[in-house]
Amino acid sequence: MVAFRKLFPVLGVFALLVGASTASAQTGVPLQCTANSGVPPVVRAEGFTELTGDLVVTCTGGNPASPFNANFQVFLNTNITSRLNSGSGTEVSEALLMIDEPGLPRTAVGGATGTPTPFCVSPGPTSNTATGVACNAPSAGATYQTGSYTVFRGTRQVGNPENIVTWQGVPVTPPGSNTRTFRITNIRANAAGLGASQTLIPTQIVAYISVFPQGTLPIDNPQQTVGYVQQGMLFDVRNCANSGGPDTTTGTAQVQCRSVSADLYNTPTSGTLPSNGAPATTVFGLRFREGFQTAFKPRIIPGQENSLPGQVFNSESGFVNSALGTVSGTAGLADFGTRLAARFTNVPANVRIFVSSTQAPGTDASLSAFLIATGDPAGNASGPIAGNVTIGCNGGTTVGVNATSGVEVPITAGSGTAVWEIGASNPAANETAFFYMAFAYVANQSAGQPALGTAAVIGNFAPFYPASGAPTAGSASGGLPIPRFVSRTDSSNLFTISVCQTNLLFPFVTNQAGFDTGIAISNTSADPFASPNNRLNTGRCTINYYGRLANGNAPTTTKQQTDREVTTDLPLTMVLSTGGNYGLTGNATFQGYIIAQCDFLFAHGFAFITDGPIGQARVAEGYLALVLDGSSNLRGNPLGESRGE
Repeated sequence: MVAFRKLFPVLGVFALLVGASTASAQTGVPLQCTANSGVPPVVRAEGFTELTGDLVVTCTGGNPASPFNANFQVFLNTNITSRLNSGSGTEVSEALLMIDEPGLPRTAVGGATGTPTPFCVSPGPTSNTATGVACNAPSAGATYQTGSYTVFRGTRQVGNPENIVTWQGVPVTPPGSNTRTFRITNIRANAAGLGASQTLIPTQIVAYISVFPQGTLPIDNPQQTVGYVQQGMLFDVRNCANSGGPDTTTGTAQVQCRSVSADLYNTPTSGTLPSNGAPATTVFGLRFREGFQTAFKPRIIPGQENSLPGQVFNSESGFVNSALGTVSGTAGLADFGTRLAARFTNVPANVRIFVSSTQAPGTDASLSAFLIATGDPAGNASGPIAGNVTIGCNGGTTVGVNATSGVEVPITAGSGTAVWEIGASNPAANETAFFYMAFAYVANQSAGQPALGTAAVIGNFAPFYPASGAPTAGSASGGLPIPRFVSRTDSSNLFTISVCQTNLLFPFVTNQAGFDTGIAISNTSADPFASPNNRLNTGRCTINYYGRLANGNAPTTTKQQTDREVTTDLPLTMVLSTGGNYGLTGNATFQGYIIAQCDFLFAHGFAFITDGPIGQARVAEGYLALVLDGSSNLRGNPLGESRGE
């Protein structure tokens, strides 16, 4: 008995050690997980639905005999905009959580390659916790998680913040001596809500992953960068040769009395542009450039319809696999490729706009784009719109190699839109999409046609929506298209239509102290130096008086207008004291200066001051009127002649 008592403490210590050893054998290495986002993609600052990089959580250790259910939750620092399908109390997201990389073979302990993890899709959030499912039956030799679903769609709780997506009740079997991988994919983000950085440090899309109940799946590095935000498009207006900006003399500056491609205006389904004597400078180039190499993307890449975890396709679509079945609907699939829109604004009435339906010279060969709409930028399109007009860049009516087919863009209340879609691109190059744009109108100044004004264009990704207000494009939706973008407001001027007018300054005229002044104005638009469209334009002249009468009073007559148009064969002549032809009555005893506004191009004036009739005058002086228009652009029409200085 005494001996047994002496052995009791020793047995107690032995039992403690055995118990400790048994517990250690049961639990093994503690379950530990690490999050990783790989190489985060660059995303477009204009985009509401930009695909972020995958989040991958890799776990080791734990006791495989002790499975549990966990709730995964991902937060972004901006709204999550993955496509939604309505559910009961929740909205089901296209964002997926996959266990053990479905479709990829698992490597067993010792390096042997096992069978691929099956695509076993949970039919809905309430079914996530099911075990023993037929599509992933338990298998003794499998290194992937068996007996449960392997693909789960996320949910967005109604009323929760819009930057959260959750996967509820996901079965987790600790891997023990193997590894367990959880991949979260198809998360789209509102990058436009963050915007591009204005500093040297890029804006980041940051993801935070958490698993609850607390402690069920401890994760190292739960905060990951899943995207860098950068401006996706650079847009400008070029000349049609893509060698510089448009010509500001014969291209962007137009006048109401000169037709541009009049035959095409009258018959827009035939003929060519430029034509009717219009120079090639009236054809512009619309240049869309990538802000980074993967900004322009096709809808889906061949083979992507059977995506495997971890593959990168550089398309608008994400993880798409037919094995997901109808439960996942259109998970990961975009509605169309990148669309580029030219939004025409402020187009003067009675002006027609045309764009090329295919790419023009100056576009990278690796890029393909086709016109899909001249209206709704979100509309479905089965293929390119066939052109019925030829837009050329070589001038005249001869169509050369620098020509493409084109179509007319309907203009309503001064606005219209042309939309092209990217069909193919090279993700390793910064590419340029280049399209022709031309305009046409028939001059009829007496009827006020075309209207005066400056047309502009905005280059935009499409479809585009306002940054705020309805519709809420920056939020997740089941009805709005993917991709979608913010509406830009920065515009580029295309062309200005000005009134046909020449402004002449007569700096001193007098009918006081025995002097009188005669003036003459000639319409020289019939000269042999102007192009046919500049010739033989006529209009009335308005004589504006600035000064005082001999009694010191302001003149009662401040302006006079000719009673008819001044023609090229009959100059306007007038004496200040008594008037002259074209119904002008003069302005007796006036002294000051005159500005004559003539509604035609290329007016020229002469003044003659004398103190008596010709041959009897003691003092006489003549001078040429100063043309206020021209390269100095003091006022009026910028297409006038240059002043002599």
